[in-house]
This record gives sequence, C-alpha cells and structure tokens, in this order.
Amino acid sequence: MSAGPRANSVALGGGATALAGGMLWIETTASLVVADLHLGYEEAIGGALPLWSLDDSLKGIETALASYCARELILLGDVVHSVRLSEGAGDRVDGAMQRLRRVCTLTVVAGNHEGATRGRALLGECVEAVERAGMLLHHGDRPRIDGLRHVIGHLHPSVALGGERSVPAFLSARELIVVPASTPYSRGLNILTRDCRDAIGAYGAHPSSTQVVAATDTHCYPFGTIGELARAARALRFPESNR
Repeated sequence: MSAGPRANSVALGGGATALAGGMLWIETTASLVVADLHLGYEEAIGGALPLWSLDDSLKGIETALASYCARELILLGDVVHSVRLSEGAGDRVDGAMQRLRRVCTLTVVAGNHEGATRGRALLGECVEAVERAGMLLHHGDRPRIDGLRHVIGHLHPSVALGGERSVPAFLSARELIVVPASTPYSRGLNILTRDCRDAIGAYGAHPSSTQVVAATDTHCYPFGTIGELARAARALRFPESNR
C-alpha cells in the first residue's frame, strides 16, 4: 500500500485542488477552504491547556492565503469546538476572525459545533452553505443529494498508518470532495471503515471511484481509490479492512 509521487498540490477536478496542509483551493473564485479548525478545543476539554493551536492554525492559513493570493477564505464549519468559552478565550477567537478579515473576505459556514445562530457572537455572520464554481460547500453534518458536487468537512478522513499514527486525507469523487480536518487533536475517521463508506455513500459516492490524497504539512500524496486501498489492506491482513 504505497502512495504516488508526492507534490505540493493535487488537482481534484472542476478547478478544485488539494493543497499541502490539508486546505482546498478553488481557482475560479480564488477561494481557500479550511475545514474543522475546532479552535478553543484545549479550553473546551477542561481549560487546563493554553490555546496554542489557534496561533499555529492562523500562521498556516495566512501563509497559504499569501502564497495563492486568495481573495476569499471559507471556513467550512466547526470553526470552534464549543461556543461556551471563557471571556479570554472568546476574545482570542474573535481576534483571530478579525485578523483574517483584514487579509481577505471571510466566509464562515456553520458546523454542528457552533450552528449559524449560536456561533454568530464568536464568529460573526455564519451561513449554512455557499456555492462556488458550481460546487456546493457546506459542513456535511446533514447529507443531501441534489446534482451538484458537494464540498464538505465534518468527517475528518484519515489514512491509518498503524498503531496510533494516521495522516489527514482528502476524498474526491465526481459527487463529492471531503476536506480533511485542520485540528491537530483528531486521529480522524479511518477511510477503510464502514462508517466512512456509509458517509460518502450518502452523497452517492462509491469507494471504487473515490480518490484518496493524504496531506501532510508540506506535501500531498495520492493513494489511489478507497477501493484499491481496501484491497491492499485485505491482502496485508490489516484488521481495518474487516470493519
């Protein structure tokens, strides 16, 4: 089970490109798409940890915005892990949103962790979905089939590397693009599990035609389709393939 040649980016069709760092680029509208940041996670799980991931996340996003001369940043839901943050943590999240708005147009898509109404105080105006380049972008917690190609987050897809190790991954089919989670705290959803197959199937996508592109901070690695990876896993007797 090996990846194709590594690259800084991999075209996913329709003007959409997977970028190193797990971000999606939509060329027609010069939009950078980032999913599932889960800012404030450290405080939401107990408040004992500093919000160090916020600054790291911002630096990566700002670097990509500058590198691609992006006109728009789309945050694809679950921007925060919880809307119940302390005043200090809330101020830091608000400051991050203002910092991004000074660089480009910021479009915030509501996720299940904040909701369009509940997230407004922290994140500003939130929308349920936006259409860009003929694709419908929404968080993905409420699947739908309507003829458009969907771009979602929510699933946190990943390629399991054995043990506790995994790497975030894009999933790409004619019907669907799944953008990997940007939070450093999630191992992600193993793309070889039934849960993953069922989730993409809700959009009409099939494992045999859904491409996998793993994304590290510096490179993208095409892995073929989910079906091909599943067959390789069975041949190697990986337990994940039997789920």
